[in-house]
Amino acid sequence: MKVYQDHYQNLKNTDALTITIGNFDGVHIGHQGLINYVKSFKDTKSALLTFYPHPMKVLRNVEYQQISNLDQKAKFIEAFNLDYMFIATFDEAFSSLSSDNFISFLKDLNVKRIIIGRDFRFGKYAKGTIEDLQKQFDVVVYDDVKRENIRISTTYIKDLIYSGDLEHAEIMLSRPYEITGKVIHGDGVGRTLGMPTANLDVNAYVLPKNGVYYVKVFYQDKVYGGALNIGYNPTINYSITKRVEVHILNFNEDIYDKALTLQFIKYLRPEYQFKSKELLMIQLAKDIQNSKALFEEDI
Repeated sequence: MKVYQDHYQNLKNTDALTITIGNFDGVHIGHQGLINYVKSFKDTKSALLTFYPHPMKVLRNVEYQQISNLDQKAKFIEAFNLDYMFIATFDEAFSSLSSDNFISFLKDLNVKRIIIGRDFRFGKYAKGTIEDLQKQFDVVVYDDVKRENIRISTTYIKDLIYSGDLEHAEIMLSRPYEITGKVIHGDGVGRTLGMPTANLDVNAYVLPKNGVYYVKVFYQDKVYGGALNIGYNPTINYSITKRVEVHILNFNEDIYDKALTLQFIKYLRPEYQFKSKELLMIQLAKDIQNSKALFEEDI
């Protein structure tokens, strides 16, 4: 798959394309259906058009809570062996494109056929409609993907993650939910307890509810088990901001400023405020032991 990332005016192409368009946050099973359908047309090259940064960040100046960052999105999409992935810079100029100008942009990409969901809109103020596209292109409206009569959407999967329902989120994503973050300096409390943790800067990811999770930790092409805590450390060294910190099993390396990828596998327990440091240490030892047992089952 060839990936092109640039301002929309610089994105050009000569091959006739069947394309799908959207944010594709999470690249969930609904998105995957769209992508596979794009590939089913053999009279054109297959392509996907997405945007960066997320439109919400530009239009509303808010940090969009995402399921996957751009690198992850590209990695997940690459697995489907499309011919092209176009990443258009989403800025004020792009957001101000009229419907006609957006259509002209698609023509510059040599789009012949578009595969989209039934709620697709485009152009400034989302005035562009499917009917507008049908006047210029062969348009196929892809049916919603449903499970248990529920439409699969990024919003639905976010709600599953927020609630800690990782098992159902995994089904909707077709893989465990994962986040990537850089290891930052913490307060060192875990090390004084004999249970060192790596504190992560996870930017604008969607995070599950506070608590302890068994995770798989990916670092430099190796996988480790881990016990992850999300919360405010209510027993020792209370934090006013939410923290994400992981104890990596059988690991003792200096990884400050390094990137870790964490896959959420199982929710273990809520975050508690313990009556003493000793009770906290007993529970942390249980969390680590439970995570170790689960990791040994996986390998």
